[in-house]
Amino acid sequence: MTDAPRITLVTPSYNQAEYVEMTVRSVLLQRYPNLEYIVMDGGSTDGSAQILERYADRFAYYQSCRDKGQSDAIHQGFARGSGQIMGYLNSDDMLAPGALHFVAEYFATHPDVDVIYSHRCTVDRWNKVISYWVLPPHCNYLMKRWDLIPQETCFWRRSIFETCGNIDPTLRFAMDYELFLRFMLAGKFVRVNRFLGAFRYHDDSKTSRLLFAVGHGEIKAVQVRHGLKIGKYESMIGGLFSLHVQRQGAKHTHRARTLVGGLPGIGYDYDDVWGGQLRDNRLPPKFKPPEADAQADEKPLAVALTL
Repeated sequence: MTDAPRITLVTPSYNQAEYVEMTVRSVLLQRYPNLEYIVMDGGSTDGSAQILERYADRFAYYQSCRDKGQSDAIHQGFARGSGQIMGYLNSDDMLAPGALHFVAEYFATHPDVDVIYSHRCTVDRWNKVISYWVLPPHCNYLMKRWDLIPQETCFWRRSIFETCGNIDPTLRFAMDYELFLRFMLAGKFVRVNRFLGAFRYHDDSKTSRLLFAVGHGEIKAVQVRHGLKIGKYESMIGGLFSLHVQRQGAKHTHRARTLVGGLPGIGYDYDDVWGGQLRDNRLPPKFKPPEADAQADEKPLAVALTL
């Protein structure tokens, strides 16, 4: 597309050597011409940094040093960004092919929309698709009360980010939910009818490790912070809403439906959606923002390694 808006995408990473290369490749292989990709590694000791260094000259900014955790890394990454459109992708998740071009085009043709997200495609540690969330059109009442916006598929305009502020770096689990709550108070959300990415569920993922120990408590605290009271009636609605999303996903699977960003059914390798490119060892081509050459002397590529 001509005059492509700059998209800032941040990937926080820590000890995800098994998955991080496919994450990075799913971003760079978008071949989006005005991408500002910021990768914040927390000083990994499992070989992640060595993998990321192969791609460092494709990043707008990259560092590998100790931080205060995932939300702190995302907060720092956003603070360095300048894109008109923003989002973040964790280092075990993946974007769908063409996601960034779609996002840019959607915002260009829907000037009243501030935030978009899609249905969710879930994969396991071996990259096999295991389930789907098929979500209804966006409803503030539901999404304010239940943390079901698929973060890996969510993108927003810088204008709403500047209005509402950066992610809360003190949260360990519900940082996306809290950010989206603030966005819902200030702007318009749309759920688009496709898959913009894939969420990875595995034993070492944050969802597996922290949901019961930390997640539920943080979600409750965030609800209290924003004055959301979840009584018996709301809890019943929440249970029905969650069940509906899962049942619609099961119907999608059983009927072998196809949406952009996925293939029919389950059990396939998500790399098949990419035509095998995620496991290809060849480096993706470099893309520079249109003004990159003019600004080369003013703002060189920043790479900080403190291992």
